Parts: sequence; C-alpha cells; structure tokens
Amino acid sequence: MSWPEVQYILDNIHGGIAPSNMKMFSVQPVDGGAKIRFTEPGDTVVESQTLCTWKGTKIVMKEGTGPIQNEKDGTVLLDCTEAGKYTSDPFIVEGLTNDTPYTFAAFSYSDQGMVNRNLANQITATPQAYILLGFKINKNDSNPATRITYTEMAVGHTPAKVNLSTGEFSYGDFGGYWFVTENKPYMVRSNGQAAYELDPNDYTKKKDGTPSDVSNTSFDGNAMAKIPLVWIKQWEDSNYEYCNICNIQLDNTYRADAFMRADGSIMDYIWLSCFDGSLISNKVRSIKGQTTMNFQTGTNEITYAKANGNLWYTRTWSQRNLINMLLLLMGRNENTQQVYGYGHYTGGSQASNLLKTGTLSDKGQFCGYSASGKAVKVFHIENWWGNAWERIAGLMYVSGTIRTKMSPSYNTTGDGYTNTGVTMGGTSGGYCSVTKMTENGRLPVTMSGSETTHTCDGGWFNASQVEYALVGGLCGSGLLAGASCVALYTPVSYSIWFFGAALSCEQPAA
Repeated sequence: MSWPEVQYILDNIHGGIAPSNMKMFSVQPVDGGAKIRFTEPGDTVVESQTLCTWKGTKIVMKEGTGPIQNEKDGTVLLDCTEAGKYTSDPFIVEGLTNDTPYTFAAFSYSDQGMVNRNLANQITATPQAYILLGFKINKNDSNPATRITYTEMAVGHTPAKVNLSTGEFSYGDFGGYWFVTENKPYMVRSNGQAAYELDPNDYTKKKDGTPSDVSNTSFDGNAMAKIPLVWIKQWEDSNYEYCNICNIQLDNTYRADAFMRADGSIMDYIWLSCFDGSLISNKVRSIKGQTTMNFQTGTNEITYAKANGNLWYTRTWSQRNLINMLLLLMGRNENTQQVYGYGHYTGGSQASNLLKTGTLSDKGQFCGYSASGKAVKVFHIENWWGNAWERIAGLMYVSGTIRTKMSPSYNTTGDGYTNTGVTMGGTSGGYCSVTKMTENGRLPVTMSGSETTHTCDGGWFNASQVEYALVGGLCGSGLLAGASCVALYTPVSYSIWFFGAALSCEQPAA
C-alpha cells in the first residue's frame, strides 16, 4: 500500500485505527487461578509512517466459555501500559474456582482510544488442582551429577538414590507422588484385567499374604507393573533440554503417548511386564524363574507377545521414554547406574549367562547394586537395562534419520512414522554426548562422550539399512548399558542370544 492510499484511509477514519492483534497471548490454568503471558501488538507503522500508537492492553475475564464482546463485558483484571512487562514473567490471577471455565480476553487500545475487539485475542481456560514437576538439563555442562536442575514444584526436592551395597532405596522427596504410590505389581489376566495385587516386597505372595501365581506358567496371564497416567511435555532451546511431568493435561502441549490407544483415547494406566520376556508355548510371558527369551526375530517376538490377547504387545518407545524421564526426575543425575544400580552389565558371553526372570522379586519397587552379576529394578520392572537387549516398537532408523511412532498401531518398516530429522553421528558404539529433547522423546544424536560424562550411556547406529530399536544394553555392554542406552544398528529380522523383548498391555476399555 502506498502512502497516498494510507493517507486517504486516515483522512476518512475519525479517531484513527485500532492496534493490531496481540503478538502473543497465553493463559496457563493453575490450581485456583491462571498465569497470563502476553506481548502487546506495538505501534502500527507503514512505510515509516505511524498509523497507530499502542497505549495499553486491558485483560478482561468472565466466567464461562465466552466470548467476551468488549472491554466492559467482564472483570478488568489488568490495564497494562508497560510494553513487554508480561512477556516472560506472568501476570498471576488468583481466587478462581477449580474445574470452572473462565474466558480471558486482551483488548489493546491506541492513544486515540481505538480498541481492538477481535475475538482472536481470547482464550478459555479451566483452573485445576494439579502436580507439576520439572527439570532442565544444561547442554553446556558435561557432568552428569550437576547438569540437571529441578524446575516447577520439584525445586528444592531431595533426589532419590539406592544404596549400592545393600540395594535399599531412598525415595528422597518423591515417595509420595502418584507415579510412585500408584505403581504396584499385579498378576494380570490375558483379558487385561487385574487378577490380584502382589506383595510389593515378595511377589511369591499375594498382597493378603497367600501364595501367588508369579511362578505358575499355567496361569492365564502375567506378572505386570501398573504404571499410572502421566502427562509429559518435552522441549529444548539452545542451552537447555526441558521436561515437565504432570498428573493432568495442563494444556495441549502435554502428551500421554504411552497411554494412548490406537483410537486416540487415553488410558488411566498401562501394564509393563515385571520381568524380561520368556518364551512359553509360543507366547512371550512375564513369569518368575524362567529363561530369558533369545534367538528370535523381532517379528516373532511381536507375534508371540500378541498371542497373549488383543491388548498385548512388546514394550514401546513412548513407554521407554516415559520411564526414563521419571528416572531422571527422581534421581537428578544422568548416571542412572550410580543412582539406581548398575544392573547385569558385564560377564555375559552366551545365553546361559542371562539371568533367570524374577531374581529381584523379593526386593521391592526399586533395587540395585554396584556388583554386575545382579539385576536392577525400577518401578517394579527388572532389567530396565543390562542382561539382554530389549527390542521395542516405535523407534527406528530409516535412510539415516530417526523415525518415531508414539502410539499404536506399529509396524516394522517405519511406514507412517514421524521423521524427526535427527541423524546419529560420532562413533557407533560410543557414549552419547549430545541428545535432543523433542515431543517424540529424548533422542540420541552424537556418540562422542565417556562413561563419566553427559548421559554415561551408549549408542549404536547404522544408516545402511532399516534398523529396529534395541534399548538398555546387555550383560556384555559394560558401562555403555543404562536407561538411555539405544542401538539402531540391526534390522528387525536379526536374531542372536542377547536379543529379547518384554510385554506391555493396555487397560481394557470400559
């Protein structure tokens, strides 16, 4: 538009024009209130001529889902005339009623009194009681013990840690959170229904003290750990990786991929197997005292897992990522072996070296040691790292980039998976020194670290073929094994003595 045209418009507008829409306007519901951040539109300038001078922005609130018609249609919470004041630091609204929707609107006005009443500057939010825990990882700090800092409600918390000599676990300040208190071991029937709860400190007993079926291969089901619903948000900037963990979906940036069915519905919980998978009568089972399944292709593992019923599958990348983020939160240390136990990470050279399932079934929710010959257990799950590589669904390496699928259904080709654009580099088989925190999980990028820096865990890659993910490492990996250990270097068809899989099961739909 030329200046003469602009001048003509101005000459025919009495009082000038209203400011543009807000550059940024966000409302985060909190317990009994809301946090509002905004960036005002600023002045309207065309060809160096100022058409409108921003003077202020009024924030108006009204109970209900709106819309708010004008700046007098509701309660004026704020009349801000200082540009940029609430871009980073929020304006806090208190005294609202939880579970009641409120509509918030931003009305910017000019020095001539012209007001922008565009409905695009409105948001409806519902305050809720919630728990929000967070951490950030300093990309510029290679020390695994110092690079993680607590954020949100986790600030000031004491981290959890195992006694590596005795195996006893200290929860720090995390023992009372829902993802700990609602995480319990059960015998779960093939239809996905809980048969009964196990004694959390001795799976050979039911919770009531009577004998359980944890070692009974004839039982119609498996020993499974209940994982309650967790909402997670993952992102990064140039200096930090961030992860927030919440008990509700605080806003649409929080995801619960590990709990999502193929139809998009969200489960209240999922079942993850307590033990490494064992092969019994052409089914992958989670039963105590069995030989760890090995020498199977990934396709066979999936077939044998699904043989339990239509709710069953192997474990997946979104489930792996969730548990790993909880471990980083609770331990505040990238060296998960030092925090939770080293697991069975050395001494293995053949199938007979793999541990029998259930070696820690009498040791509680978390257990680990410094000695290599023993398993590690987190959230009632044995061998989250070490013993045998676990093959999982939802993470692949195709044409030299990482592909992810965060919820069912899965395949073994990568078709329909998200291309993250992340290419792995450095030395395959080295320690991971660079990661990328994305909404599709925390991904390995560069393998050029050491056993005492960054993640302290290994990474393998091979861009020459379609690779299907392995996680955790094995009993011959040494300290490369760990929670974040990932291998994308073999096809799904590869079978060997140290490859296995474990079960997951969906909550039955109502």
